[in-house]
Amino acid sequence: MERCFDLLLAWPQELDLSAFESGSLEHAAALIRRNQLCAAEVVLLSTQSRVNQGSWDNTALLALLAQIRLIQGSLSACELLIQRIYSLASDSWIYRWLYAQLLIQQGRFQEVACLSSDFWRDENCYPLLAFVHVAERLANNDLQSAEHLLLNAPASSCLESLRLNAALLKARGDSASAFDLLQPLLTFAPESILLQSQVFELVIAARRIPQIVPIAREALLKHGEHPELLNNVTAVKLFQRQPSYARRCALTLQLWASLGRSKAGMPNLICSYEQCGNADWLEYLHPAIWRQPLVNTDLSGNLVLHLASMQSHRHKEHLSNFVTALQSSPAQQILCKAPPSSLEMSAPMTNDLLRIAWVSPDFTPHPVSRFLMHFFQASRGMLSHQHHLISLQDHGSQSNLSSFQEIPGLQLIDVSRLQPVDRVSAIREIGADLVVDLAGWTGGHFAAGFLARLAKVQINYLGYFATSGLPTMDYWLGDHALFPDGHSEWCTERLWRLPRPFIAWQPPLGLPEAGVHVTDPPVGPIRFGSFNNNRKLSDRTIQLWSQILLAIPDSRLVLKANSAEDPYTQELLARRMRRYGLDPQRVDWLELTAGCKEHLLQYRHMDVALDPVPNGGCTTTCEALWMGCPVITMAGSHYVSRMSTAVLSGAGLFEWIAESEQSYVRLAIQQAMNVHWLRQNRSRWRHSLVSSPIGNAADLMRELETAFSAMLHLSAKH
Repeated sequence: MERCFDLLLAWPQELDLSAFESGSLEHAAALIRRNQLCAAEVVLLSTQSRVNQGSWDNTALLALLAQIRLIQGSLSACELLIQRIYSLASDSWIYRWLYAQLLIQQGRFQEVACLSSDFWRDENCYPLLAFVHVAERLANNDLQSAEHLLLNAPASSCLESLRLNAALLKARGDSASAFDLLQPLLTFAPESILLQSQVFELVIAARRIPQIVPIAREALLKHGEHPELLNNVTAVKLFQRQPSYARRCALTLQLWASLGRSKAGMPNLICSYEQCGNADWLEYLHPAIWRQPLVNTDLSGNLVLHLASMQSHRHKEHLSNFVTALQSSPAQQILCKAPPSSLEMSAPMTNDLLRIAWVSPDFTPHPVSRFLMHFFQASRGMLSHQHHLISLQDHGSQSNLSSFQEIPGLQLIDVSRLQPVDRVSAIREIGADLVVDLAGWTGGHFAAGFLARLAKVQINYLGYFATSGLPTMDYWLGDHALFPDGHSEWCTERLWRLPRPFIAWQPPLGLPEAGVHVTDPPVGPIRFGSFNNNRKLSDRTIQLWSQILLAIPDSRLVLKANSAEDPYTQELLARRMRRYGLDPQRVDWLELTAGCKEHLLQYRHMDVALDPVPNGGCTTTCEALWMGCPVITMAGSHYVSRMSTAVLSGAGLFEWIAESEQSYVRLAIQQAMNVHWLRQNRSRWRHSLVSSPIGNAADLMRELETAFSAMLHLSAKH
């Protein structure tokens, strides 16, 4: 009966079901391999009455049933079957193979890691057992051992071996090679949901943007909304700006998880709520994460970001608990000891020449990368120090790192394929005097690396709108508009105020915004609008906008945040609008555009931009002014609610900054009375940017370099 287990490693397309005796264990095993699980279960249950209790056949039958349950995710039922197998053959490799699989699927990785070497003693004879051992090493991030076991495992050309090789490549940061390895295999194992799910996950991780949607469609066509696919489907729908569809998928996955059939993808569920405009709900989702933040570090970091974005009173509590837990975790201790462990390894400064590292996961058309391009292009040949751009993520065809390569004085370093401990070492080896974190707790961040300390001075700047909460982050860099006198927002860093605006908007040639002219105005009654993401459309924002539209009966509101292929998101927003008296019939929903230039041209539909509260705009505020639309904002108490205040102050447009909700509404009413003048002077707002300190990116870089030198000298005194 060993043959039935060999069949579990056969290539599915090579199995001719007619070649097996109907109702045999081999027939059931072949059906399992062809992913016909229900048919296999029928065969096994009909065979059970003919099998002698205590026989080898009965052990094999129970094992095949247990394997079906493992594939289906029915872990409780599987555990009962494994207990029965233990009573029949407690020392058999079959029992050990199934038991180890169960522990891994239950997330009990430490228990598997503690299994004795005797547990794996005959893995060289049984590939199924060997492959589970490899999976266990991967789960515990012991990549060297996993590679060694995989090289010595039998049946090295089977699907399981190739899938584990791909998992090893991904764990080492080479998702592109992992995808290239597995994607062709879909032809040879078309029924394999596990292969399809892994390929789906890899195409997303590899950032193969043109291939993501076709692979998603193929997976759904073959397997429907299978729980193995739903987390990745949710991610794709979020990427396509279809949050209501994403939320439905995430909730369906939650249902499967409640039945023990899958693991819930909580970060994606949180993002789906957020992008539907329900960010304020996130304080109340999964309270267990407050008590055990390390159970899911991605979820905890995601929650930190969202709590900061809504100025939640729980932000300090959760972030402090999370950072404290991270500091004491074994993984963090390993990072802290990563060589070179001393931060005094860099050569002494010569003529005050500094090495400055800018660390970001966003070297794509992302706003952070676009701002950096403004700064460095304007400073060509004028940099006083040595600058390194460190990329944390491989964006494939979407990467814009090559755009920085021609700028003198810049060195590019890609650590995206390195493990965290090797990333720390690679960044430390630069010998940077200062490291600038451009991500905070946003996607792809490396907060753990900054917690381990990457340089003598570490700075939180530009890419995040709140404190990092890290005791090792030395400075939070902004300006006097972001950090006014009496600033009381909680932070763990020392505030550093530049003597000028903290950003600059000076688009260099090559970026789409540099070649777009100010658009003509709309016609008819005044048109207010916002191109901010749905996640910023808080209930408070909708209430304010409702007051404006009610006060100006013929005005309209222009919004653009989700795909036209997802009308249900608009319906969810419309329901919230009705609750606050805003008639959705007075809203014009614009479609998402293919590129940045097309996006900017859509400002022709808007007269005045309205900044959301409390999570205001920054890039969108610069874009609106650039395209001829003034922006009404309300100065808040936190960085996240003062970004537009900083932009408008830097551009000398103080009269557009409201100090209260009442003055915010009054400003909008005044502009409705002034609409003809606004339309005749649209170029005024771009001129305000260009002629103000905001329009001088070279000056910003000079001030940044001056600040960096001062920070380093101050740190040397302490």
